[in-house]
Amino acid sequence: MAEKTTGLAAFTQKKPPQAESAPGAGETAPAPVKRRRRGMRPTVALSVRLPHAGWQRLHQLAISEGESIQTLTVRGLNKIFAEKGLPGIES
Repeated sequence: MAEKTTGLAAFTQKKPPQAESAPGAGETAPAPVKRRRRGMRPTVALSVRLPHAGWQRLHQLAISEGESIQTLTVRGLNKIFAEKGLPGIES
């Protein structure tokens, strides 16, 4: 039995073309379409990567303002949307 290629190699190696057969010649039903799961819930988690110094500044600002980093982030995003003439994000 052939080993399954995993990791980055699975995406970089070309797959051999599959031979097409006549319809109904021993074929199984096509696999169901995989439905998208990301971003489908009412609230979506988002990761943001910041340099440590930037996170420290943001954290200190949140403490001094008595707000959460979440609230500050949404306020900042709403300002960007407003600059572009777009509706803001409800939080």
